[in-house]
Amino acid sequence: MGGLAPILASLLAVDIGAFTKRMRRNAVLYAIAGFFMLTAYAAGVTALGIYLATMMHPAAAAAAVAFAAFIVALIFFLAIMLSNRAEQKRRRQAAAANSGKAMMLTAAMSALPMVIRSKPLAAVAIAGGLALVLGKTLSGSTEES
Repeated sequence: MGGLAPILASLLAVDIGAFTKRMRRNAVLYAIAGFFMLTAYAAGVTALGIYLATMMHPAAAAAAVAFAAFIVALIFFLAIMLSNRAEQKRRRQAAAANSGKAMMLTAAMSALPMVIRSKPLAAVAIAGGLALVLGKTLSGSTEES
């Protein structure tokens, strides 16, 4: 086992080095791609403003572009708020479900010393635990198929 540690350490160092190199490369490439996306967005908004200015007053065209951008941003904020609200609701439901399990586990753990001292109760508890595990295993295998 002593000779294995340096080999594992060197493999880990090589993997971490490759990982950091790949992450730096990806960060630079994503930054360049993001810059060009922002440039394309700005050019598109400018083109839209110029096109609308040929049909209406330039100030009205700028206001129309600003209003459209505001509406799109409002839709995104609304979607984010609804998503966050749904996630909070799921977290509260999961916490409520887990708190009931935690209370049952606490009650079981507090009764454990009494059950261990009594041989008949210990046998019943072991049989009940095995039945519970077997029931969960069997019900889990039928849900997957």
